[in-house]
Amino acid sequence: MQGMTERDWLAKMDRSRFPRPRDGAARPFVWAHRGASALQPENTLRAFLAAAELGADGMELDIQLTRDGVPVVVHDPTLWTDGSQLHLRNPTREPALRPLWIGELDWGQLAETPVVLVNGEREPLARFEQVLEAVPDWIWLDVELKAGWTYDPRLAPVFCACAARRPERVLASSFDHVVLRAVGEIDPSVPLLAIIHARPVDLVAMLATMPAAMTSIDRPFLTGEDVDRWTAAGIEVSIGGRELVDELVKVCSWPIAGVFLDDPRLALPATPASREAS
Repeated sequence: MQGMTERDWLAKMDRSRFPRPRDGAARPFVWAHRGASALQPENTLRAFLAAAELGADGMELDIQLTRDGVPVVVHDPTLWTDGSQLHLRNPTREPALRPLWIGELDWGQLAETPVVLVNGEREPLARFEQVLEAVPDWIWLDVELKAGWTYDPRLAPVFCACAARRPERVLASSFDHVVLRAVGEIDPSVPLLAIIHARPVDLVAMLATMPAAMTSIDRPFLTGEDVDRWTAAGIEVSIGGRELVDELVKVCSWPIAGVFLDDPRLALPATPASREAS
């Protein structure tokens, strides 16, 4: 990056491996957030397979490392236990449930243990490798690396080793830009997407530290003018957040790269069957 201006590095970024709609249409890329999580429990194989069946362009999933270095597909850094079974969350703060940190558990403690999901169903957590084997090759995977205060320096190399099994259609994303930079140093061919929950003062300079030409920002933190300016600079902007659904038509008229939705049907132009027939 030395001797190269901010616009230079964006202009020279190789975008041949960036996600694009499979049908070649000039529309935002549709990501199924944690799989088709409006229809199936989040971050489960069922949610990922449902996203593929609906024709989503890609699926987003979260991974964390266990104590013995296994990448587990789960969003939160903790599970909850009452001493007899594991719960994905504790939304009502039941005093009988105590937290268990994923990073303090071995995979053997999780492999055959069903977790009580938000909807009351019970299902074991999946390994990242299981997702790679289960989903079709044509669908993109946005793998969010959960780090921050639970940062594990093994996370980037473990992710890269797994992603090497699927040399195309895998990108790394994170709120933790340190772990994204680590991924880029290990394997520069992996596309990077920086997640931001803020309206940045200088987005180009922020992304240059990784470097990443893709970002995802929740709807409350940007305007159409922001998207125009950042896109003109060479940044590919995707949008997520719960507020997105209410303004989906408006937001999709902006020059955005993609949208993250729990129900990908909301932004898909048609069902897979109707696309094949057209």
